[in-house]
Amino acid sequence: MALYEYKCSDCEERFELMRPMSAADDPAECPECGSEESLRVISSFASITPGASAEGAAAPQPRMGGGCCGGACGCG
Repeated sequence: MALYEYKCSDCEERFELMRPMSAADDPAECPECGSEESLRVISSFASITPGASAEGAAAPQPRMGGGCCGGACGCG
């Protein structure tokens, strides 16, 4: 199951429906006016990650060294 966003062609209401991917483009009834003249739209979303923000956070430095795998496993 996936969450899809639709826009009603009659009243321009935007709404979401949880449905199987196989039914993503099937007609969707508008909860506002009852019309089935709706189109699936591309949804935007935000992602929040814990810890330091991507801006200003130093990129992790690769470990260098010898050993069996270049030192990544701590054997170097």
